[in-house]
Amino acid sequence: MTRMTRYALLTATALLAAAPLPAIAATAPAPTTASDTITFDQYRDWRMHFIDQRQTQIAAELAEKDLSATRRASLQRQKAYYDYFAAMPPAERDRRFRDRFDQIDANHDGVIDLAERSAWHNKQRAFYDRPNHRQNVADDDPGRR
Repeated sequence: MTRMTRYALLTATALLAAAPLPAIAATAPAPTTASDTITFDQYRDWRMHFIDQRQTQIAAELAEKDLSATRRASLQRQKAYYDYFAAMPPAERDRRFRDRFDQIDANHDGVIDLAERSAWHNKQRAFYDRPNHRQNVADDDPGRR
């Protein structure tokens, strides 16, 4: 066997070994586990953590001296939004979070599963990717164009 033949045979074997087999590709999706779902308490805790993070990020950016007036105004609007939620009485905040949770939990079984999260994500993407919304965001933050 020549060196070229051995090389070709070795390459073909490697390609076949690396190629996915049809039987493997046709396997059923894994069943949903508890870690794939989100309860209301987990959702509420995540939202509160997110609000806290955004307040910190916005405060840091507002502290920068070279912000444009447009960007500063945008950040101040965002800060007011997150400050409003942070200062809200817990019962009212939980009611609002529950309303949103119920919108995401399409089958109303008390948990948000992967399919519901994906559907909500797609709905939000469609809303926020509207041409007029993208233009408003770009006007607020020239770095996001």
